[in-house]
Amino acid sequence: MEDGTVQFEIVPQDEEGQGVFFKEDGGRFDTSQTLKLMIDTKYTLRVYSKKDFSGSDILINGDILQMIPGERQEEGRQQVYSVVFNTSGIEKTKRADRSVLAVQIPTLPSGILVAIQCKYYRAGREDKAIWGVPLRRVNIQYKVVADVAVVDSVIFTRDNLKKNKNI
Repeated sequence: MEDGTVQFEIVPQDEEGQGVFFKEDGGRFDTSQTLKLMIDTKYTLRVYSKKDFSGSDILINGDILQMIPGERQEEGRQQVYSVVFNTSGIEKTKRADRSVLAVQIPTLPSGILVAIQCKYYRAGREDKAIWGVPLRRVNIQYKVVADVAVVDSVIFTRDNLKKNKNI
């Protein structure tokens, strides 16, 4: 098996949704970036990969979800898969704390588990959820060691088409 990259986007299903944002936390927590999500909200997660995941499941916070194949993008020859996940039942993250969005992607038979540092806010009640840097994609680079995929880096990329509420 070879090393690789998987990318994903998180988009609120609500057409009026503000999008997904992240913030730079510096060294206060386990990682320097925090994804901002709303509780009681449905999101579409789009996975971009050169690997074929047809018929595969993805685990998001322990829920097993079927990945639905979408269009193949000729640029980069990536296949797009999507899945809908719901944050109902997740508790709001307390002040000065961080939570984890756990995503297990089927890159290998064992999959690759990515723990994304995040903060969950109440839907429609907290403006802080839409402050920060608009999220374009989450880029996950991994290495394969003894047939096990190990996360090498998780990088959030900025969406330059959306407004930044901090400005």
